[in-house]
Amino acid sequence: MKKIKAKVNTRLLAKADRLFTGTVEGRVIEILQNARRAGARKVEVTNEAGIVTVRDNGRGIEDFAKLLDLGGSGWDEAFEQSEDPAGVGLFCLAGREVTIRSRGKRATIGKDGWLGKPVAVLDDSEVVEGTVLRFADEPWTPLVVKPNAVFCGMEVTLDGKECEREQFVFDKAEAHPELGCRIEVRRLSELGKWHDAWRHGQRFGNVLVNFHGQVVSFEYHPVGDCSLGFLVDMTGERTGIRLMLPARTQLVENEAFGKLKAAIELDAFRHFQRQGYHQLPYKDFLRAKELGMELPEATPAYDMGLLEGDTPEPVGVTMPEGLPLARCYRLSRALLDSDSHHAANAHLLGALGKQNDPFVPVRISECYDGYNWAKLPTIERVGVVVGRSLGASILGQGRLECFETVEVACHTSDGRVWSSPVCMAMLPLWKAKADWWKMPHVAVTREARKRLCASDTWFHLGGYYEDGDTYDTQATLFSNALDGFWMSIDGPDEPFRAGIMERLDRFATGWKSASVTADGVVKVVLSDGAEKAIAPPEAAASEAG
Repeated sequence: MKKIKAKVNTRLLAKADRLFTGTVEGRVIEILQNARRAGARKVEVTNEAGIVTVRDNGRGIEDFAKLLDLGGSGWDEAFEQSEDPAGVGLFCLAGREVTIRSRGKRATIGKDGWLGKPVAVLDDSEVVEGTVLRFADEPWTPLVVKPNAVFCGMEVTLDGKECEREQFVFDKAEAHPELGCRIEVRRLSELGKWHDAWRHGQRFGNVLVNFHGQVVSFEYHPVGDCSLGFLVDMTGERTGIRLMLPARTQLVENEAFGKLKAAIELDAFRHFQRQGYHQLPYKDFLRAKELGMELPEATPAYDMGLLEGDTPEPVGVTMPEGLPLARCYRLSRALLDSDSHHAANAHLLGALGKQNDPFVPVRISECYDGYNWAKLPTIERVGVVVGRSLGASILGQGRLECFETVEVACHTSDGRVWSSPVCMAMLPLWKAKADWWKMPHVAVTREARKRLCASDTWFHLGGYYEDGDTYDTQATLFSNALDGFWMSIDGPDEPFRAGIMERLDRFATGWKSASVTADGVVKVVLSDGAEKAIAPPEAAASEAG
């Protein structure tokens, strides 16, 4: 019977420099981790003429043979259970000539030493406490060393300057000894600069896990509030949480990883429980209850009006001071699923209508359905009645038509009918040339010219077209076209009349009437009965002479 056994081929040793030293950052991480595991409280890094020297004050190296035992970490059982060291150790420097000094011994590993050639361990004339490594490398810069030093728990100096040190989590972090970690919940906006630095380097995951200075991240949102970040600080206790080898830049998705995610979910709910308020979706409220945690109802979250837009924004709906949310209205499910002009008209009634009681439509996300405050009366039916048409034109990406009157009525689930004249409303889509070509149809009255700005109308006629000119250019073109529309409705003399009225309104005391003669003399009767005559400059100068 033939037997086989596992072994490490020397060809793998020859590739060790590519397996474990892809970046200088990987070498920094591994050497700092080794120093910490050896009990070091201080690490000094210096760069000089292409040579990097790393000195630590740990326990030192008891058995130099372990340095070249790939996979044989030499750490005790406690370390194996808490950190799962890979045993890469000094192999992160494979391919380089490295001199190691520790506890009265020294050895220099050349290129052949990494491939299995025996390396002599000599007595050192100077007894070094801890360990000193000296090897050729690109400079270990602050950009690489500082992020890996800040959370490692050791004092690290780089070329004589001490690197910053911070606690990864605050004392309020929840302890999870069964996972060997502590978890703190923070808003992502409240993370420190070094946490953010790691997020930038880890593709912006919202969960950061600190393995004693080496930080990895992943994305996990156990609740509907995606602004939360989770800091997981490994304590050194026994744990099943593992880093994927050899890179050690992400977590192994094992059973412990699943338990970690469950713990993060619990701590997220504890965070809101302590906070005393939240805006979580209703399903999260029920999930917290399922996990045995009572949360208050979410703080009401709603938007005035039923429309939303960026460029441009719709005319706004305002809520009178003191009006409770319970007296506002949501759009019914039937209207939400129907043509959008129903929502637009209910919105415009609330924004432009004139009524004794305020009619305020609001938009509440369906994710809040179930909370008591979200159970509002609903708008069940919306109708529009228009008077005689005064003219129409194609503007923007739709049809604009002026009517003598426009009225909107909303029937609500509490038995009320809210009705009012408005200066703008939406009609069903207008069929242009062919049934398949339909465009927005906006109804306005003459009042819209005074009451609305151009962008209020533009919003309902398609708004900004992303594949066209700049926003400012499109807005200017639409405004000019809208002026042309009103001129076609009011007649070509209207700008002349409006210009005269605008100038007469400049009289501070007001006026009753005005007349003008062919020789250019303007006579104005003011509101107090006084008369004022304004002659052309030439005539006024002649009279004065």
